[in-house]
Amino acid sequence: ALGGCATTPPAPPACDQPEAQCTGEVLEALQAWQDAYNRRDPVALRRLYAPCALITDDEFSAVPKSGEGVPVFFDDLARRPSARMRWVIGNLNFFGNTAVRSGECEFDEELDGKIVPRPVRYSLAYQRFDGEWLIVLQHLTIRP
Repeated sequence: ALGGCATTPPAPPACDQPEAQCTGEVLEALQAWQDAYNRRDPVALRRLYAPCALITDDEFSAVPKSGEGVPVFFDDLARRPSARMRWVIGNLNFFGNTAVRSGECEFDEELDGKIVPRPVRYSLAYQRFDGEWLIVLQHLTIRP
């Protein structure tokens, strides 16, 4: 019983069709994640995840049962008011109406009066639900 995780989204134009605007749409979704993170807005971040999204980061791992459970760790944003992030580089690949973006980003946070950068590698899988690209899989790991 996957509780709705196995439902198939309606099929908009495939990403390989000329009328599809998949690349721009996914990049907008990526920017929305950065903007919500930098505003320290956990509610906006949660809205960017599909129900049953899987998150497997260095510091957190969860299999939420619904969109409401994605993920509790974003609530700790208020305890880190100076943290910000930016995308550095990434590759984008489409597999039908699923997109995978992977690359590097950087999180910065002020600690003891100094900006401390934290370079990270990431992989985000998006799926299109009713015309909206939502995260279905996230993995971030600190770059060695």
